[in-house]
Amino acid sequence: MYLTSRSIPELSGLKYTQRAQIIRLALSYLSVPEKTVLNLIKLLFLTPIFLILARIDSWEILIYLLITGICYPLITNPISIYFAKKYIDKAKAEFLDR
Repeated sequence: MYLTSRSIPELSGLKYTQRAQIIRLALSYLSVPEKTVLNLIKLLFLTPIFLILARIDSWEILIYLLITGICYPLITNPISIYFAKKYIDKAKAEFLDR
């Protein structure tokens, strides 16, 4: 499992924006059932966090919201990269042909 796009061997040597565009393109190749499973997995990971946030009533919620905002990509990006992995080569070929 890759935590960042920088660690994907197929995308080595590309700039961050290029890697992000290729991953976005690879995610667009996902079938509807794959997209559904991806979104359900993200939802299962994020629901407990937001349930905890809903119970906080004081100003401390700002601290927790900041932490959640920082951690959100740390949780969701590896999952998205895992699902996009099988379409990376196709997306990279299409991206470089533009």
